[in-house]
Amino acid sequence: MIKVVLIEDENVVLKGMAMVLKREPDVDLAGTAEDGNQGLELIYREHPDVVLTDIRMPGLSGLEMIEQAQMRFPDTVFIIFSGFCEFKYVQQAIGLGVLAYLEKPVTVSDLRGALKKAANLVDYKKNYIRMKERTQQVNRVMVEQALYDLMNQPSAMEAANMERLLEVGEYLSFSTELAVLCAGKLSWKESGVDEYRKLIHAMTFSIAGNHSLDIYTLTMEEQLYFVYFNQECQIFPFYQEISGQRQALEDQGISFYGGISSIHQGIYGLKDAFSEARSAQNYACFLEAEEIVRSEDVKYRNHIPAEITDSQYSMEFNFRLQNYSQFRKQAGAYLSYLAKAGIMPELLRNECLDLVYLVQKLSLESGGVGEDRLPVISHSEIMDLESAEEMTDWARRMTDRFLLEVEQDRNTEREHPVSVVKKYIDQHYAESITLETLADQVHMNPTYLSVLFKKEEGVAYSHYLAQVRIRQAAGLLEKGEKAKDVCRKVGYFDYRYFNKQFKKYVGMTPDTYKRTKIGLE
Repeated sequence: MIKVVLIEDENVVLKGMAMVLKREPDVDLAGTAEDGNQGLELIYREHPDVVLTDIRMPGLSGLEMIEQAQMRFPDTVFIIFSGFCEFKYVQQAIGLGVLAYLEKPVTVSDLRGALKKAANLVDYKKNYIRMKERTQQVNRVMVEQALYDLMNQPSAMEAANMERLLEVGEYLSFSTELAVLCAGKLSWKESGVDEYRKLIHAMTFSIAGNHSLDIYTLTMEEQLYFVYFNQECQIFPFYQEISGQRQALEDQGISFYGGISSIHQGIYGLKDAFSEARSAQNYACFLEAEEIVRSEDVKYRNHIPAEITDSQYSMEFNFRLQNYSQFRKQAGAYLSYLAKAGIMPELLRNECLDLVYLVQKLSLESGGVGEDRLPVISHSEIMDLESAEEMTDWARRMTDRFLLEVEQDRNTEREHPVSVVKKYIDQHYAESITLETLADQVHMNPTYLSVLFKKEEGVAYSHYLAQVRIRQAAGLLEKGEKAKDVCRKVGYFDYRYFNKQFKKYVGMTPDTYKRTKIGLE
């Protein structure tokens, strides 16, 4: 069934053709009009599949009407008829893509033939449109996945993710500018479902309007990201439009804290745009800003002297050496500095979290405390805090809780990790032993174990291992075994290196040592 409208200024012809059309089983005559202006209104109202129209009519001519109608409905099929068989009309009709040109008087067979061709073309266009829409839907899903990867994966993956994005969304490379809006802490007066749809609609369809914008909506950690690609040559007022839509939503009882990135020229600024929008949104939450915060407006006082940041290395070193009182003193001084430094809230939160995560990592690496015994780090707790003093106090409490567990574990009666490692070396010296192998025996971080071993024994684990091997080698040589056989039995696989090590610790080569011992006996 095809939807048809008929436009003809001669009333007799109009009624006759309308009668024929009403009898056609696969035709739905949606309306008629008697001049070009009425015809254009009819087309706009009914959005027909096929338009049958005369050329010469009062007001707009048939060709003028077609030209305007095609601007809104490019897929509509047009059939024209006229009693004036002039070449210039045919030329114009061909230029407008008219399907058929019928001369008056129009016969029923000519009309049916033209309608049959029109029906076939309408079916083809509808199938093509459906296929195109399905392809676009699949393509859109692939673009959204590529955007997720670009947003979430580390910077080292940026080049690969950008290449994948351009493979599935090549048209995005033609964007003249882009921006990202991050919306978080959504709230509404009603149920939330319809309001959520209203928010999406406002930040996509309402903003786009008649502009050529490609817009993608992503969700991540209770935040909405709107990614805008401007395909027009002229600059788009992103901030003004988005702020206007936010205010309109606020009037409807729908609110959120939003941050917008800088306007980037070209797609390769997309990774930075995600980060900027997220930071601006976090800052908007902290300020409880009733406006969209721009990335450019986020002025961080983030200068922390190098000697202060370097103190973290000293703190880490003292923790590994189990100097917990010194660690606690340094951590307290560091937090006191942060509380008085006047840095922006976002940076202060990050510094406090960094310290707490450092203590968590060191506690796990200590080997004795299981993850189930350590306190849980709650981001929501520090996000709810407003002042610098509250944030640093939170970090101080969390640090003390971790230290308490580690100190309690150290005071329990259990074999010291260094003793376990020495026993393992004494029993497995003939095998290939690495620092990682030893760390696995005591469930500790290799670096931590290395520092602890040297502190307790005064030498590195490798030195201790070499001493055990050379001592065992000397005993075997005294029994008269060949030096090359002894080399393998004590864990060395390179005889020249064994020779070098033996001479380093004993003062002579294995063969000389053997001759000396046997000769003396």
